Amino acid sequence: MLFSKEGFHTARFALLAGSLVVGAVASMAWVGGASGTSNGPSQFERYVSLGSRLGTEALSRDLNLQHPAGTSLVSLLARLERAGFGCLPDPGHFTGYDCTWQRAVSDRRVAQIRAHVEANGVQVVSIAPQVGVFIR
Repeated sequence: MLFSKEGFHTARFALLAGSLVVGAVASMAWVGGASGTSNGPSQFERYVSLGSRLGTEALSRDLNLQHPAGTSLVSLLARLERAGFGCLPDPGHFTGYDCTWQRAVSDRRVAQIRAHVEANGVQVVSIAPQVGVFIR
């Protein structure tokens, strides 16, 4: 069986276009974190499972170890937002951010993590999280 020159050119073009589409989808999945990074939404669920007091203590310890005073505020806020937090500037003092994460634990229980990030310019000063589970 012989292919015409035009048929060969069309098949090669279709293969190239398909490869580009697959590459673009894979790149977007990798950039979006769909490949299962540790920055996914589930990384904070373990603090909720510890309960309010122990979860708050553990999260405070871990966040302050990973993002100590003087480190980049941008990297901390990016991490929190990738994990599903909504962060807004502190309306009272304009020196930090209030970040909130909520997730339904069951049909009647809602887990919530609030974190107040104190900042000096673009540097972290302190992080004060609070873990809670509420009944609807």
